[in-house]
Amino acid sequence: QINSGAATHMMITGTASQNAGEAQTITIRAVDASHNTATGYTGTKSLTFSGANSSSSPATVATANGTNFGTATSIVFTNGVATASVVLYKAESALITTTDGTINATGNSHELAVTVLPSTFSKLAVSLASPQVNGTGFTGTNTLTAQDAYGNTVTSFNPSGNNITVTTSLTGSISGLGSGVNNVLNQAGDFSSGVANLT
Repeated sequence: QINSGAATHMMITGTASQNAGEAQTITIRAVDASHNTATGYTGTKSLTFSGANSSSSPATVATANGTNFGTATSIVFTNGVATASVVLYKAESALITTTDGTINATGNSHELAVTVLPSTFSKLAVSLASPQVNGTGFTGTNTLTAQDAYGNTVTSFNPSGNNITVTTSLTGSISGLGSGVNNVLNQAGDFSSGVANLT
């Protein structure tokens, strides 16, 4: 009978991609120096997760079992193995790691690399250069960006299935936008990687 040694570090496994705002269940395994599961590492442990950034609009922190990354949360291990539900919000390449303050899951591919994809289209963000000159065409960078609920750019957005009408409450009129009519963005080419040029 060969028993495992004491836990020296952790290894996290899970799915390599997930959508912003959706949960995935990850597995945390405490291992000894030879990568055997450290079965003696058992019971409730206080782990702090990190490696994923907050979304921008609104600012939303990644969570593990409902606790924000950067804050310790209780995780129950059985014979060296535990699971946690992780929700990530910023579209990015995240590298999830954790620590109990003594052993951790960093380096040597012990972290979990996750590609966080934008969620579905939820809102638009307008960005206009200022100042502009009355009665002339806009100059500078002026954009309309399709975003999910967390402010990630929805690069696959296609206005042909979700027409966007550009209007103003100011005097005067808008002209020259879109390949449709009445300043309606309704063609696939009106947005490029989720961004429309309003100039």
